[in-house]
Amino acid sequence: MRFHVLGPLEVTTAKGEPVELNAGKPTTLLAVLLLHANSWVNIDDLIDAIWHGKAAPASALRNLRSYVWRLRQLLGDRVESRAGAYRVVVAPGELDTDRVDELAAAARHALDAGAHTDAAAYLSEALTHWRGVPFDRLTVPAAAAEADLRAEQRRELRTLLAGCWRALDRYADATAVLRELLDDDPFCERTWATLVRVLHAAGRPAQALAAFQQARRIIVAELGVEPGPALVAAQREVLGPAGRDAGPAPAPRANRGGTEGRQSIEQVIASAEREVLIISSGANTGPVGAFRRLHQDNAERGVRYRAVFPDAERLSGKVTGLALAGALVRTDNTVPMEVVVIDGSVALLPVDASGVDGDGVAVLRLPSAVGATVELFERMWSAAVVLNPVDLDEEPEYGGLTTRERDLLALLWAGYTDGSAGAKLGISVRTVRRTVADIMNRLGARSRFQAGAKAVDRGWLLVAS
Repeated sequence: MRFHVLGPLEVTTAKGEPVELNAGKPTTLLAVLLLHANSWVNIDDLIDAIWHGKAAPASALRNLRSYVWRLRQLLGDRVESRAGAYRVVVAPGELDTDRVDELAAAARHALDAGAHTDAAAYLSEALTHWRGVPFDRLTVPAAAAEADLRAEQRRELRTLLAGCWRALDRYADATAVLRELLDDDPFCERTWATLVRVLHAAGRPAQALAAFQQARRIIVAELGVEPGPALVAAQREVLGPAGRDAGPAPAPRANRGGTEGRQSIEQVIASAEREVLIISSGANTGPVGAFRRLHQDNAERGVRYRAVFPDAERLSGKVTGLALAGALVRTDNTVPMEVVVIDGSVALLPVDASGVDGDGVAVLRLPSAVGATVELFERMWSAAVVLNPVDLDEEPEYGGLTTRERDLLALLWAGYTDGSAGAKLGISVRTVRRTVADIMNRLGARSRFQAGAKAVDRGWLLVAS
């Protein structure tokens, strides 16, 4: 017989056939007994657990005996009794938590011996036993404490598994595990540092630096502190000698007196001859802030600009201003980092500048790092939605809507799908959806239908009566 408590309570026979447990107090009783497997639990504690948080009825003892009888119909002599107490007998290996403990011990032994493949197999098997919250729906304090311990154990096993995959050069598997860990705990700097190193080892320095910047934004925004030394050290490993030789150079504030850091950044950006690529999360700091000051001069010299911003910045003046000045601008749901690439040979990105009053900027010239950053940009560029400067510059002919916005809204109001409306207007489905989102934001509408209705009410959209 097998008892599964790492999630909703389940019992199976030795052949794997499920034992039908009816939801209710008998199942709660079994969960409490399994929480103390092979140990005697006195009747008063069982009654408190079964009616936890509620007044037990006068018939509680009689009801308890009835629940025990029902369990014995399912489990046989596994449920034992003595004066004033009950227990459930569980053989070694029958409880999933025992099996997890055995596999975890075997994995650690394999790790000590340097057998990462064996360790990964043990850890992977151990993690398959989790199906949800341990002792799900059992609300007694002992169950909550056990659930917390098992949650910490699961985190530790996943961390060890990521280390195994990293040691075996299975970087994609390591990255997937680390991302799951960060979904559960986005403030764990140790996990972020490991992710940065794994991405770097996988030959993806741009994504490694993007991961650092994402971690820094989360930590600063939510905790109000800068990343600790372990995470900063991981970032500096990615930067390598090129990053260390270049700085980090501070972007000084008005009260610092000197301007060497700012001048050096601006000089690099001003040296652009062909193309400047910008990935910006909207922070407007470091090299991204500097390129905004120099964009007009460079544009007049024929330098091409391409920039990717988050959707949240789509209608901001700093983004639309760039588009109207001639830059090619696209937006996407999220943008992971701040970086400027000059002529495909130099990358500028913010770094932590410990002890410096201001943001640091690293100048990277290492071909592999710059090339990886350009590759990341191109992937984002192909997936992002165009911000059309013609639309931005067009005078609204219909109240607050441009001609194309009116045509699109009219088609959708008439029942066209996103795909059919986009095909009729010669634009992509993503551009349709992004344009509609812009219109809804402008009108303060919560739905497309409401946006159309508001546009009709204001006379911005004419419909046949």
